[in-house]
Amino acid sequence: MESPRTPLDSAAPTLTVWDLPVRLFHWLLVGAVATAMITGWLAPQWWMGAHLWSGYQVLALIGFRLIWGFWGSEYSRFASFAYGPGETFAHLRALVFLKSRHAIGHSPAGAAMIWALALLLAGLVASGLVMAGGEEKQGPLAGIASYQWGMAAKALHGPLALMLLGLIAGHVLGVLIESRLVRENLVLAMITGKKRLTLSPPENIRSARPLPTLLALAVMAVLGAGSLAALARLPPTGIYELAANPVYAKECGACHHAFHPSLLPASSWQGVMAGLADHFGEDASLPKAQAEAIAVWLIANAAERWDTEAANRFRTLDPAQPLRITATPYWTRKHRDLPKARFAQKAVGGPANCNACHRDAATGLYADQEIRLPKETNL
Repeated sequence: MESPRTPLDSAAPTLTVWDLPVRLFHWLLVGAVATAMITGWLAPQWWMGAHLWSGYQVLALIGFRLIWGFWGSEYSRFASFAYGPGETFAHLRALVFLKSRHAIGHSPAGAAMIWALALLLAGLVASGLVMAGGEEKQGPLAGIASYQWGMAAKALHGPLALMLLGLIAGHVLGVLIESRLVRENLVLAMITGKKRLTLSPPENIRSARPLPTLLALAVMAVLGAGSLAALARLPPTGIYELAANPVYAKECGACHHAFHPSLLPASSWQGVMAGLADHFGEDASLPKAQAEAIAVWLIANAAERWDTEAANRFRTLDPAQPLRITATPYWTRKHRDLPKARFAQKAVGGPANCNACHRDAATGLYADQEIRLPKETNL
């Protein structure tokens, strides 16, 4: 599929190498990966929804490419760029010495990069799904992934993203170098689908197989949708249906947000309810029966029962203030960039009013995309 390097001019014959599905796949993947990187590294936390959807888009595109790699047109098929190690290293060596040969389809170096990018993207999508399911209790794996699974996936997801950034830089650099060496705009080729030839077009170029392709895509779509639907029906792990406690909501909610019981361990709730007479400097005493009923409810539904991110994080207490949620190391770290003036705003009313910024505070989930900071006002 390669020919010796020969100057290519505008009169050289052309061939449609990249079919429309491959070109759409390529540029949609570029957009999805760019969106994932921007929302993962640069955007505020409440853009996490866009980050997750870009990951789903990458997953769908990878699934399509797997099918098209067997049923697409000639140079879309995996067989057309399944080079051996010898060919690949020889091509890389030629690039090092600024020599290259024109390839009709993917060159050996380009093919190696494609395989590496595909494997890395698959790892990123897999770790992202586990992380979302285990840590955030979102997505199709929320019903099977624990918080510990999510944290393990998170430890892998970040380094893989950095590796992807390095591969992308290498891919772009390689395309620019090869474009200059073979004297053809390879970026433009991925837009138009056409490449100029140095020799006569190869014989028996196979086109896409429409009917088998449509059938394969239909089967894939049905199986994929069915699997995701089945997983989505599973209840998230470590989350329970919390029985309402109107007395707790009324009495505690009269002064501040009525915290979800999963935000403190049982020992802390026991201490809070035992010290209502001096409740952080105020007398919050309740009739004995009411106080005992609330204490039983809080302790039964304390952080130890839940597997949410908040429950796991808030189990680590500040030894000096073990009863105060807003003194926990995690709460302090997450809110360290917010000035005290933001909490003093009338729309917030203090650090204890979680629901002023977290729209899902009542559920105890505290999803990143549910954060909405009130507009800053002059105090």
